[in-house]
Amino acid sequence: MRPERRCGLDRAAQLLARARLDVAVIPEIPADIRPVDLAEAYHVSDRLAEELGWEIGGWYCAATNTSIQRLLNLEEPYCGRLFESLIFSSPAVLDPASFPPMMVEMEVAFRLGADLPARRAPYTRDEVADAVSHVAGSIEIVAGHLDDWMTQDAYSVIADNGTDGALVVGPEHGDWQSFDLAAVEVQVTRNGVVERRGAATNVLGDPLNAMTWLANARAGRGDGLRSGHIHNTGTLTSPLAVAPGDVLVADFGVLGDVRLELESQEGAR
Repeated sequence: MRPERRCGLDRAAQLLARARLDVAVIPEIPADIRPVDLAEAYHVSDRLAEELGWEIGGWYCAATNTSIQRLLNLEEPYCGRLFESLIFSSPAVLDPASFPPMMVEMEVAFRLGADLPARRAPYTRDEVADAVSHVAGSIEIVAGHLDDWMTQDAYSVIADNGTDGALVVGPEHGDWQSFDLAAVEVQVTRNGVVERRGAATNVLGDPLNAMTWLANARAGRGDGLRSGHIHNTGTLTSPLAVAPGDVLVADFGVLGDVRLELESQEGAR
């Protein structure tokens, strides 16, 4: 990468970091410093994380549904960081003033009990399964720092750490291998009304397939995945826009319920 191009992409990362720290939304990444391919998008995302200096608590997959990949003109999923300070246990109460406009997605999350370090040979599904200690249902809060981010180009979205917001993790199951994860379904209620239903087959056919993709994606970029971190694997449902005062319950069946309450405007700081 030419030094002047790297400098421009670093400026994009600084712009996104400032928006995140200010809980602000910017119209777009300026065209002259906007990433134009996946390598540049990940460079900006990496530099964004360096600018923030926040502890990493795991990684997440996105675009694990082939229809979403086609919509974004991507050939595979992408991944982003989960920041430790933004990982919560269910039931969670969050202040919506701490985030840009939010959407939520329902995902299966995997906690590792062993490292999956960088290596040349790809990890098999069985090797990844052996490294997983616990599985849980989760609610991912999606909060992009680009205006109307769903209409932005995919590389800008990835540069913004994939529009992460936070993660609410439900009960963690150590006996997860006795479950058929591909058969997991979720029902989502907002303020007592059913809003979404979804199935784990929407996630590359099985969330463990997505977890295997993530292990190999990170190994290929030279850092791998760490024991103790938690990783979520893509949404079972279509995204759901939420507002202050909403109470959401995601029922994952055998994986249990995940509960998220958003403070009302009166309760927000």
